[in-house]
Amino acid sequence: MVDTNSQTHTSEVKEVMDLTSLIKRYLVDIEKLKQELKTQNEMLSDAINNDKNYSEHNQQVKDWLKKRNAVKQTLIKQPAVEAIVAKQKELKFQIKDFQNALSRYLERYYQVAKTNILEDDNGDLREIIPVYKLVKKKG
Repeated sequence: MVDTNSQTHTSEVKEVMDLTSLIKRYLVDIEKLKQELKTQNEMLSDAINNDKNYSEHNQQVKDWLKKRNAVKQTLIKQPAVEAIVAKQKELKFQIKDFQNALSRYLERYYQVAKTNILEDDNGDLREIIPVYKLVKKKG
């Protein structure tokens, strides 16, 4: 008689090993594709930037952008506009703070309610989706 806990554990270990292998393979593939895309982007950029007509027009655009940005900076320094910019920063911070709190509440809701569907006040069904990323560990 085979112990089912042992089978389950063995199965889980095998699955973790398989997933680890898949993840590592995808990481390598993604890096290769990113490098290939970078090379292709450089080739395209070189082809475009080496055209004399494009370079002349690009310089004209840069000159106009410098002028536009100078006017924009002058406008932003006006007290009324500075107040608007400050309010925008405050609102962006508040939105980010609320989104972080909502994320924590959604995670807890999912754990407690055992469902990833939530009906909002308008009667629309919303789906809770977890987001997972793999980042390099610092330190």
